Amino acid sequence: MRAGYTTEVGKYLDRVGAFLRRRPVEHSFLLNAAATRIGEDVAGPGSNHWCWVEDGNGVVATAQHTPPHGVCLSTGPPEAVRIFASTLWRLCPELPGVTGIGMAAHEFAAEWSRLGGPQATPGMRQGLYAAEEVNIPFGIAGRFRLARDADAPTLCDWLDHFVAEAGLAARAKNEVASRIDAGLLFVWEADNVVVSMAAITVAQGGVSRVQLVYTPPQHRRRGFASACVAALTARELAIPGRTCMLNTDLSNPTSNGIYQAIGYRRVGEADELTFLIIDRGTRFMTEDGAKPGP
Repeated sequence: MRAGYTTEVGKYLDRVGAFLRRRPVEHSFLLNAAATRIGEDVAGPGSNHWCWVEDGNGVVATAQHTPPHGVCLSTGPPEAVRIFASTLWRLCPELPGVTGIGMAAHEFAAEWSRLGGPQATPGMRQGLYAAEEVNIPFGIAGRFRLARDADAPTLCDWLDHFVAEAGLAARAKNEVASRIDAGLLFVWEADNVVVSMAAITVAQGGVSRVQLVYTPPQHRRRGFASACVAALTARELAIPGRTCMLNTDLSNPTSNGIYQAIGYRRVGEADELTFLIIDRGTRFMTEDGAKPGP
């Protein structure tokens, strides 16, 4: 096997796009993260690193490192994961963490430690869920609609609370506005009051990612989030060939139960590990792929 990498996301997608699209649900975060960075290539200090490993038959695994986040791994053989660790050890030895499906993150962390890096500490365990059909809950007051500019102040406040509750890195200040402009942010409205929100990504490989599902505490336990996500999922699945997927925090049984009740099935798990940078005394957190990917 041999490794390659580039700081240009376009070249990366040309090389690995077909491989990632063979398993578009498992690779949904990677496809979306790369697609959203087209035209934003970074070179020099703080470069993005877009990596792949090939054998005689083509690409067998990929890895994406977009500072200040950790590295995100595709599916692939353990040997490829170890090659990624060796490659990134040379390129960015202060890597803050790693996320991967199945045992990939742990295999990477073991090799990272063998090379001289710090031990990994557990972060979020994520469930990967996919839906090809949806169960619409009945009897939920209100209606589903696109978010509007007038909703932006409320939804910006909710996004801050969402990030804080989930323990995620801060999001871009214009994220709500940009999603509204793109028609990718939706709300559930009851009695003329917005009570829940959910977002969708532009589909990659036929898969749309549901994200930013949030209901403020005063509106919880009334089925609003279930109704909002179910309606959004139904909207996407009405497009021929479309699949919906989302990531969950497996430590939250409530959200996992809600998604399963409306038709999502677990198709995998991903582990997020962080590395303690001893000389800085700082613990860095990896990116939500999605968890918002992510």
